[in-house]
Amino acid sequence: MPAYRLTLEYDGTAFHGWQAQPRERTVEGALREALHRLGEQPPRLTAAGRTDAGAHAHAQTVGVALHRRWEPATLAAALNAHLPADVVVVAAATCAEHFHARRDAVSRTYRYVVLCRGSRVTVARQYAWAVRGPLDVDGMRAAARALVGTHDFASFGAATAPGGTTVRTVDAAAVDHVVLGRPADRRAVEAVVLTVRANAFLRGMMRAFAGALVAVGQGRMTPAAVAQLLVEPARRESTITVAPARGLHQWAVTYPVTEAA
Repeated sequence: MPAYRLTLEYDGTAFHGWQAQPRERTVEGALREALHRLGEQPPRLTAAGRTDAGAHAHAQTVGVALHRRWEPATLAAALNAHLPADVVVVAAATCAEHFHARRDAVSRTYRYVVLCRGSRVTVARQYAWAVRGPLDVDGMRAAARALVGTHDFASFGAATAPGGTTVRTVDAAAVDHVVLGRPADRRAVEAVVLTVRANAFLRGMMRAFAGALVAVGQGRMTPAAVAQLLVEPARRESTITVAPARGLHQWAVTYPVTEAA
C-alpha cells in the first residue's frame, strides 16, 4: 500500500487534543474524516506525539498508508479542501511503508510561550500563558541548563505507557526574552519563550518544565531546587505547577536522513 508522511499545523484551541476519542472533537478525528471524504479508510495512521487538549502544533508529523496512489501535492490539496479551518496539511511526501511517525522520530522540539503582563490578556490569550512579570530570565536560564542531559524526569511527567521508563534525554533547553514594540509603549508585548529539544517527552513534561521555570522566574523556586528534582525524582512533585496547555506549541520533529521525504 502506498504510504505518505504528512506535516500538519493546527490551532488546538477547539480540539480535545490529537488522539481520536468518542464524542470529542480531535485533530486525528478531523483528519480521518477528511480521508474518509476522499474515499480512504486508512488501516494505519501514526503521529509523532499526542498533543494535549488546547495545545497547538506547527509540524505534527503523521504517517498514513492509503489504498490509492496520490501525488503528494494533490493529496495535501484534497485533504485541505475537507479539513476545518483550524487544521491544515502544510506538506505531504511519499515514505517507506514501514514508516512510523512516533517510533522513527529521533527528536522533538516544543516551545512554550509566557506573556509577562500585569493586566488581563485578550489578543494572545489562546496561545500563551499570561503571568505577572517581570520574570528573572537569568534565573530561568540557569534552571533550564540543569534540565539538559539524560535524567529521570518523573518529577515532571508520567510515562507514556503503564510501567514505562521516565528517563529521557534533553538535548537543548533555551529561554529567550522577547519584546514586541518599544518597551515604554503600553502596547508593547513582553514574552519569554521556552524551547526544549529532547529525544522524547513524558506526558505533561513540557508543561511542567514551563511551570517550574516560571516559578523560578517569579522567585518561588530556585534553580538548585529544579536540579534537585532530577537527583531525587518524585512521582509527581506537588510543588510544580503544570502550565496551561494553551501556551504549548509542538514545534518540530526530526527523523533520520534515511526517513527523509
